[in-house]
Amino acid sequence: ALHDEHEELDVNTETSVIASEISDKEKEESDSQKTGEEEALEPAKKKLKGDEDSCPSLPPAAPTECLIKIGSEDAKTSNVKPDKMEETLTCIICQELLHDCVSLQPCMHTFCAACYSGWMERSSLCPTCRCPVERICKNHILNNLVEAYLIQHPGKSNNKCRNEDDVRSMDARNKITQDMLQPKVRRSFSDEEGSSEDLLELSDVDSESSDISQPYIVCRQCPGYRRHSVPTLPGTGQESEAGGMQALGDAPSTSANFPTAVQEYVCPAQGSHVICTCCFQPMPDRRAEREQNPHVAPQQCTVCLQPFCHLYWGCTRMACFGCLAPFCEINLGDKCLDGVLNNNHYESDILKDYLASRGLTWKNMLNESLLALQRGVFMLSDYRITGNTVLCYCCGLRSFRELAYQYRQNIPVAELPVTVTSRPDCYWGRNCRTQVKAHHAMKFNHICEQTRFKN
Repeated sequence: ALHDEHEELDVNTETSVIASEISDKEKEESDSQKTGEEEALEPAKKKLKGDEDSCPSLPPAAPTECLIKIGSEDAKTSNVKPDKMEETLTCIICQELLHDCVSLQPCMHTFCAACYSGWMERSSLCPTCRCPVERICKNHILNNLVEAYLIQHPGKSNNKCRNEDDVRSMDARNKITQDMLQPKVRRSFSDEEGSSEDLLELSDVDSESSDISQPYIVCRQCPGYRRHSVPTLPGTGQESEAGGMQALGDAPSTSANFPTAVQEYVCPAQGSHVICTCCFQPMPDRRAEREQNPHVAPQQCTVCLQPFCHLYWGCTRMACFGCLAPFCEINLGDKCLDGVLNNNHYESDILKDYLASRGLTWKNMLNESLLALQRGVFMLSDYRITGNTVLCYCCGLRSFRELAYQYRQNIPVAELPVTVTSRPDCYWGRNCRTQVKAHHAMKFNHICEQTRFKN
């Protein structure tokens, strides 16, 4: 029995030793696991320590929550899409949200009043499209949209909304006066038309609609033009007795004389105007009147229908050759023969040499071509055009090039140099796209029709 007790004690001792060894191993494994976790959290702790200023409100016992919050904010920032509404409400000059914005007419581009005031001192054109500005007006709808946008997006106030100092500075730089925005319109009412209260309501409610009907910019023949214009040049104008209308000729004109119907005309109140495509200056729109009265000078091209003022009272642009004229009287300039034959300079030089050898000019060639057009020998793509058709410079030059090609085509072979007539015809003829290259133009003749791949 004593022997059995000793064996039982040995078994218990071994069991306790094994259990202690197992517990020691588990403790070592847990310690190593904790050490690994602490090492893994070490960069996050360093990041948390460096970002304490960005998360001052979080307790120190919540590093994991702060890291999660920082990560989510970074993800949101990286995934932010551009705000189309914010881009629409941004001034292109200062790249900030619009403040006290104004719109330009007729192009309707919009800017801050202070930003456009600085631009207005340097140029009379729109900063966006370079269109001449006829009038400036406040854009109340956009101003209200900016206010509503900032109310719905309070976070945008820190980025693109100006502080009070900026607002005061912009208000001080705003040089757009009330007279520019709302020209005065005189109105008279009889006693039967309404009481004084009705007049107050009309002045408050209907002022903008009445101002829109009065044009901000006036032409040379408007009754009040003298007040808005520069002094006249000596010997270029006269003044009417009735209203101080400055006469024609603010700048050197390309037209020698003006019809009597033009000189005596005075624009009616709220009369319609058109802008000359060449000099961008306004003139009274009398195109409908010309249909009834042939004495009124033409104001538009017959082909493109664009308005031009040369025949009406003389275009004031310095480089203008005469932007509108009958085809037989058009002035195309001395360089009109450069590349006149399908932009083929080699063929064009052959034509210029031929004219020079016979003492002819482009004007002589035009007159001969118009006679051939009248007899039906030459043809134009626009059958309406004759020698008396009123054309602008661009449409006249295009028709002149068509006639020049036919003039060159009808030159007898005997009157041309051998180096010109000995060249083979190009397969593509006048439609060749390579004829603009000098080597190809010298090698082949292009005053011919296309013979290959012609549908």
